Amino acid sequence: MKFPAMPIVILLVVSLCAFPGCGGKDGGEEARAEVAEAATAFLDALGDLRVEGLREMLTEEYLSSNQVPELLTADHVVAALGYLNSYRFSPDVDIALNGDRAVITLVLDISGIGEKEETLAMQKRDGAWKVDAFTAMDWSRKPPPKRGEDEEERVEVEEALREFLIACLDGRTDYVFQHLSKGYKERHRLERPWTSAEFSGIFGRARSYDFKPQEIEMEKDSAEVDVTIEFGSTGNLEPQTSRVRLVKETGGWYIDVFPFFLY
Repeated sequence: MKFPAMPIVILLVVSLCAFPGCGGKDGGEEARAEVAEAATAFLDALGDLRVEGLREMLTEEYLSSNQVPELLTADHVVAALGYLNSYRFSPDVDIALNGDRAVITLVLDISGIGEKEETLAMQKRDGAWKVDAFTAMDWSRKPPPKRGEDEEERVEVEEALREFLIACLDGRTDYVFQHLSKGYKERHRLERPWTSAEFSGIFGRARSYDFKPQEIEMEKDSAEVDVTIEFGSTGNLEPQTSRVRLVKETGGWYIDVFPFFLY
């Protein structure tokens, strides 16, 4: 069996000679065909990363003992198994039946790992064959964390601070005024943007800025980071470093503490 979405395409055919309609049928052959059908459906779902209905293919004991997530995602499957390129087993050779339990020896091709032999055990419950053990999957391996709300806000803070600093260097006083927090304006009694001359007096002549985004410290609706600004003229630059604070207000992040402005 192969999965078109997988990076490595290998065609491996599951033997069908034990399925109904292929020769005589006794109780063992029928059970073997049912096991092969259930196993194939399970492995196809893994290869296609189809998680809908996947938990229903597992016994309650398997779900509990392996702590399979209730809200199962494709990322969970990839973490536990990897990317399944293909698999192969022969129902009439590789399935061992023992009453309502079956053990399948199969070969998997996992992306980046290659082929390896694994064991899939199935148990018949309420007339359906379900996965009761699978040596290829380790559910203790968790998917890497996705970008969380804090990280997304950190990016927003970085962008807001960069735009503000660039506006300061360019002398765009309207933008600077609009992106000061309400608290900052109240504390410094600012009611309108500075003129160019006024701004030059409180900020001076800045040439460049620098800060490390990874050092932004996030708290609830606020963020702080050390910022370095170089002041002066070419050949006579003086770097100054101060702690800048931003707060989250309606519409985005605003500068709340900016020690580079001198009144």
